[in-house]
Amino acid sequence: MTVGASGAAQATFSAAPTALRVTRPDGRVWLQSPQGAAFLELGVATDGARASRFYDPRVEAPSGVVWEAPTAVVSRDGASVVLEAPRAGRVRVHLEPGARPGEFRLDVASDGADVVLLRVSLAADQGAYLGLGERFGPVDARGSVVPMQLHLDTRVSSGTNEHHVPVPFFLHTSGYGLFAETREAGAVDVGATDPSRVRMTFEGRALRLHCFTAEDPLEVARAYARTTGLPRLPPAWAQGPMHWRNAWRNRDEVLADARRLRAEGIPATTLWIDNPWQVSYNDHTLDPVRFRDPPGMLRELASLGYRVLVWSTPYLDAVAPGASPANEAERLFVQAREQGYFVRLPDGTPYVSPANFSSAGGMSGAYGAMVDFTHEGASRFWSARLDPLIALGVRAFKLDYGEDIIAEVAGVRPGFRFSTGETERGARWAYPQGYHRAYRAALDRAAGGDGFLLVRASSWGGQTVADVVWPGDLDNDFRRAAGGQVGGLPAAVNALQSLAVSGFANFGSDTGGYRGGRPSREALLRWAEHTALSPVMQLGGGGEDHNPWSYDPEAVRIYQRLARLHQDLVPYLRVQAVRASRDGTPPVLPLALAYPEDPRAREPSACYLLGPELLVCPVLEPGATTRAVHVPAGLWVRWHDGTAVSGPAELVEPTVLGRPVLYLRQGAIVPLAASDLATMVSAEDPSVIDGPDRRGLLRARVVPAGRREVVTEDEARIAVDEAPGALTLAFTPGRDAQELRAELLLAHRGSPSSGLVARVTADGAALPRVATAEEATAGCARCWYQDPATRALYLSARGAVTARVE
Repeated sequence: MTVGASGAAQATFSAAPTALRVTRPDGRVWLQSPQGAAFLELGVATDGARASRFYDPRVEAPSGVVWEAPTAVVSRDGASVVLEAPRAGRVRVHLEPGARPGEFRLDVASDGADVVLLRVSLAADQGAYLGLGERFGPVDARGSVVPMQLHLDTRVSSGTNEHHVPVPFFLHTSGYGLFAETREAGAVDVGATDPSRVRMTFEGRALRLHCFTAEDPLEVARAYARTTGLPRLPPAWAQGPMHWRNAWRNRDEVLADARRLRAEGIPATTLWIDNPWQVSYNDHTLDPVRFRDPPGMLRELASLGYRVLVWSTPYLDAVAPGASPANEAERLFVQAREQGYFVRLPDGTPYVSPANFSSAGGMSGAYGAMVDFTHEGASRFWSARLDPLIALGVRAFKLDYGEDIIAEVAGVRPGFRFSTGETERGARWAYPQGYHRAYRAALDRAAGGDGFLLVRASSWGGQTVADVVWPGDLDNDFRRAAGGQVGGLPAAVNALQSLAVSGFANFGSDTGGYRGGRPSREALLRWAEHTALSPVMQLGGGGEDHNPWSYDPEAVRIYQRLARLHQDLVPYLRVQAVRASRDGTPPVLPLALAYPEDPRAREPSACYLLGPELLVCPVLEPGATTRAVHVPAGLWVRWHDGTAVSGPAELVEPTVLGRPVLYLRQGAIVPLAASDLATMVSAEDPSVIDGPDRRGLLRARVVPAGRREVVTEDEARIAVDEAPGALTLAFTPGRDAQELRAELLLAHRGSPSSGLVARVTADGAALPRVATAEEATAGCARCWYQDPATRALYLSARGAVTARVE
């Protein structure tokens, strides 16, 4: 059976033996099942399917399971066919077009009582396999088996396989992708067992498979995001730099750090208060012993221009049967237990996490029972507890854990029970999203939606609920995710890219990592080079603190510049975030996705595009003084000095600590924030330059080439039109931005004389040339200056203007 219009992409499913083939509009094969092998196989339990047993999809041949490929055709009906196999019984396969041209949907449903696994196989292709959720290993998944769920794993230092955000979707850079719409446990074998095949294996007897195709593989990523839900757009202030400590001792320590950031000129908008902060676990009450006068503390933080985030988990401090509650959290536990608000074990008792959240100075003996967020009453009960916190001024939540609903322990299902009647088989996927929705409802209800959620666990579709993914506790150094190590900075860089392709637009790792305590100076600052050039920059982690002033004055200066770079880029980051929320375009692109025809782009270099205009190459080796860089096709301009290089090219760049390896694409228009902004929200303290103070100002860095324009979230418009001998820059004010200060990089324009500016006019009148760049960027109504050494042109204008540069 074949679906798809003539002259467009078509999908054909063949029976006896099963085969799938998708062809391009010109008839060339886009993807197909392996030659001489079945596309569809059914795993049959030889001793009968057992509800308590976990049938491991990661294993090529699970014990007690035989694979059968259906070969006999029972019946055909239009786009459906019923097949049969001797032991598996009958299976129905239905193929139909998807929502848009080039998209297809394949449904498989078996009636075999002993069918426990389904597997589909494709021929492996040249190119890169991207996505599959948050992965700490190489961005290209080829050669790996990627589980679609968390497993306990004593071989890894953390005790788990670290798959906190599994997504059963992969994108191949030739222009196709497959998404398995299922809640069941699964695994994707990307040429690990057999280099010639890619296999998707899932528990259960039914599977829906979406196939997306497009000449531009980026459109495949968009199609997946449209199918599972476009990512949330967090508030703009959530993309400003953040700061935290692993544990605050008291109010004085919180305020001392808050004031020190301002004194050092380090921009920061969000201040985290991590665990411990509550009286008892999880009563959601700020501890007045640890933080004297909590309302006063939050008022002072607000006056300095900080929004506050607090840590939270989906547990309540458990009370043993027959025991009396000793604190508020335990009283809440008893109340919730009576109402049936907890995830239950097979015997009906509440499941209590083995993790102990006791901590010095509070919450002793805190073992948590998991709230059942499939229960509407439990979700309302939990969400309502957040209202007083939000009334105090809390505007964000760090939602730790949520991945506890695991599929198996030593091959046996845990037997979790939920209010819906589900077990962990289905609720494992749904639990994190229900957990997050309770907090989302509180922010929407009590803060008018002006808040964000930073989460650790999720899965497909979770991008519609959570704003930012944080990867949990990475190593605090340069280790890679291999040999039992969770991984440090390289793992963070890889996870950022794989997750972006998987529908999650915003990701922020702990700058300096967590596991192992306080990082080395080099690890902290190299990590900051990376997070400065990612959608979310947050400083904090394991050990006493990650404060740059606890190292040395030069570390403070370096970190200040990097935090300033991130703050400067927020208007550019917002352009990408808005676009992601509207059409699913990832804000971060692996080079293999941006340049699918470039074989060097598929090599593991960890470079990526931040938006379409910035090429970022983090430094991932300790002690490195240089870094090899593959520059893709086109002309690229170094951010720090305006010099240019034409790609494709292989470079060896010096790696000065605190100066990221960063390039702008020719034609780039990068909108920037005011260069002295301390916070993106209002601050009562007059010494703090806040968002309202600089609301009317927009800066930009431009590499002119042809006709290009950018529209900011504020709806300000910057358009550049380059023609022989002259170029034009037009600025249309936005709702707030009324003034533009632009820097045009011209050093790449051929000979030294070709980049020299003779005059600048606007509305037929010559604009005055001032004596220094400082004058041109200090806010003159209309003026310009050109640096004779770098040939950078600085142009300032208030109100709408069309400036001609000759």
